[in-house]
Amino acid sequence: MLTVLYISYDGLTDALGQSQVLSLIRKYPKDEIRVIILSFEKKEAFEQGKGNIEKMISNHNIIWEPLFYTKKPPILSTIFDIYKGKKSAKRLHKKYTVQIIHCRGHITSIMGLFFKKRYGLKFIFDMRGWFINEKQESGYWDHWIYIPVYRYLKHLERKFFFSSDYIVSLTEAGKSEIIRQGLAAANKIGVIPTLVDFTLFKPFDQDVYKLIRKKLKIPFDASILIHSGSVGGNYDITKILNIFEEFTKKFPVSFLILLTKEKINLPIQDQRVIVKSVPYNQVSDYLVASDFGLIIYKPGFSTIGRSPTKLGEYWASGMPVISVKEIGDLESLFTKYKGSGISVLSDLSDLGAQLAETQFIKEKNKLRNIALEYYDEEKIKEFYLNIYRVLSPVN
Repeated sequence: MLTVLYISYDGLTDALGQSQVLSLIRKYPKDEIRVIILSFEKKEAFEQGKGNIEKMISNHNIIWEPLFYTKKPPILSTIFDIYKGKKSAKRLHKKYTVQIIHCRGHITSIMGLFFKKRYGLKFIFDMRGWFINEKQESGYWDHWIYIPVYRYLKHLERKFFFSSDYIVSLTEAGKSEIIRQGLAAANKIGVIPTLVDFTLFKPFDQDVYKLIRKKLKIPFDASILIHSGSVGGNYDITKILNIFEEFTKKFPVSFLILLTKEKINLPIQDQRVIVKSVPYNQVSDYLVASDFGLIIYKPGFSTIGRSPTKLGEYWASGMPVISVKEIGDLESLFTKYKGSGISVLSDLSDLGAQLAETQFIKEKNKLRNIALEYYDEEKIKEFYLNIYRVLSPVN
């Protein structure tokens, strides 16, 4: 029996932890692989969702070791979490004899590097994008205190690349950059996108389409542009509004929905811009009611490593996509799946022309089928199982 210690800085009681971590691990063959999940839980979510997670893993070969996530003070809280994680991981390794340590992201990989060096465990650096650069480019690390933090973490990142037994990149663009910098050989890097929960993000439904539009007082024949997710930091609200302005030139009767849990101070007052916060399990309804999905990040190095989950969620709901250029593999995907989306220049000079010229897929089920193909959970499951099998000491 192969034992894998999977460390996630996202909690299983968070929506992200359930959709991106647990939904996949629950499908692993329980007679072949035992997975110990060490996760960092937010207290409120943990108290509400603990019982549900325990039910979800009860008939699987999964051991759950939840720790509480520490939010404040900055930097010191993360150091404390790393300390707690190492302590728990040592105890788990002593009890279960772990062979592989699978680290989701940079923070957990600090623990993975330690166990690789101390105990010789096989170490998977599942990088989830260029996290350190994302933080710097977002503006969240503008304070001088983060200068040494950035440098130290970039130093550690190189060690993750050099010391890991396998690296997972979310994009081919990210893999190419790793190779270009001489951080790892091509045969040590695999590429797989994020997961999409197709049970939650449902196919287009005419009744839902009408219901949401009626609720928002939007005409049935209006064109809706929607942005789902965070606003601020790496997500450029100014760019979103500029794209909407260009969008209205092509579609005069238009609305923009900003589907986010964050409080936004919009720089404009426009009744056509609707800010809405809904539970995660209702997001799909608003996507179904819309016509185009937006994927917008501030330009920067880190965008090459992004595999936006919302891309699959938009496609699953029957929507083509508008994005800016140089986000992960989006441009190559739009070329491969013609009519599924467009990438526009930063000055937006080509948006109107592309909207006019591009023949977007009209049959919404075709877009969903594209999502089912690209985000095939069976393919993603086999991808990870093959890594475990190759790294297994039995082989």
